[in-house]
Amino acid sequence: SNGLSILGIENNEVPLVEFDITIPGGQLLDPENKVGVASLLSELLLQGTSNKSPADLEEAIGLLGASIYAYAAKEEFHIYGSCLAKNFDATMLLVKEIILEPRWDEAEFSRIKKALETELKDSESNPNSIASKIYNKLLYGEQQIFSKPLSGTLETAESITLEDLKRYYKHLSPRNATFHIAGALSKQSVTKSLQKLNQWDAGTAKIPSYPDPKREHKNKLYFIDFPGAKQSVIRIGSLALSQNNKDANKLNFANEIIGGGSSGMLFQTLRIGKGYTYGAYSGVSKYNTVGPFTIRTSVRANATLKSLEIIKNMVADYAENFSSKEVDLTKNKILKANTRAFESLNAHLSMLKEISKFKRSNTFTEEKQNELIAMTLTDYKKVINKYLKEDEMIYVVVGDKATQFNELKKLGKTIIELDIYGNALKN
Repeated sequence: SNGLSILGIENNEVPLVEFDITIPGGQLLDPENKVGVASLLSELLLQGTSNKSPADLEEAIGLLGASIYAYAAKEEFHIYGSCLAKNFDATMLLVKEIILEPRWDEAEFSRIKKALETELKDSESNPNSIASKIYNKLLYGEQQIFSKPLSGTLETAESITLEDLKRYYKHLSPRNATFHIAGALSKQSVTKSLQKLNQWDAGTAKIPSYPDPKREHKNKLYFIDFPGAKQSVIRIGSLALSQNNKDANKLNFANEIIGGGSSGMLFQTLRIGKGYTYGAYSGVSKYNTVGPFTIRTSVRANATLKSLEIIKNMVADYAENFSSKEVDLTKNKILKANTRAFESLNAHLSMLKEISKFKRSNTFTEEKQNELIAMTLTDYKKVINKYLKEDEMIYVVVGDKATQFNELKKLGKTIIELDIYGNALKN
């Protein structure tokens, strides 16, 4: 009666259930000058309730053989868990207590905030973290909230107060939320247990929308010095599309050959063929807003230029070199993977979350497979040419300037040097 939707798949193979409450908002509802509030709240919610200390809550969850977590994502807030099917009712009592009776403990808030500040400070000496933060900042621009890390920055973390978390908490409304469940329970028993959550009620928050970012950084290489680095961290990509776009599945299919796992061209060339890296992959981020196509790898420092040249040529020639052979390989690879892709409870939960997040039909997996089978060589070339334009991609490299900076000039791109916060340095 409070508007919470329920989506479920009954599976009686094992006496377990997995569940997820998805509440729209996530980072999108963070105050623009205090990014990280949603993430901090997700941690604080599990630090006890008004009736239980953190230790008491942890013990209560453990005695049921259950797990309960909360986390913030870019577009939603999640409360996730698993338990024995026979303990689902009791687990929901704890979920209800976590949602409706937060502890708001100042000491716990100070502890997790201090831990966050330490983590953020440590990330300044992590080249992978530096690369990801700057890549997102360049992709989305200063005005889009996705340009900032989910957990915020040292500056935003310092300004966040417990009152900020309390204000965000009011956005946790069941009205547009969905309860997903997979496991050994009937629809009737799940619905009965979830009556406990009818006391949860809150007004629906208006989720901000942001204009599409300007694509002003294309065909540039941004270099961040990490003195003495033995590896160079590389991020290459551009904004592609929303998962609600009619081309979303087609682009995901097209990615399989170039960067879909260890059989992809990136992995096979850079690791197996050249031995430059432990792994190289690509993929499309799945958001309702426009998400990027991204290539990720870390390579030996002395192979930085060679790796970038390989990636550059691979992407530039991808559509032209894509043949009927690749059409068949893509189809066979995905169809074979699908034979075991939907067996686990977690896989069932993922299907349900995709249905609710992107408003898919209940038979979307079959529709997606039929779309794959119907894909022609022309379809692949068209989607690759439309979204994977090498000369519109941003290149981010975090590595040793002393040995790599002058070498990278041979790549033929405009090189801009940044500090670890993404600010341009004067030459």
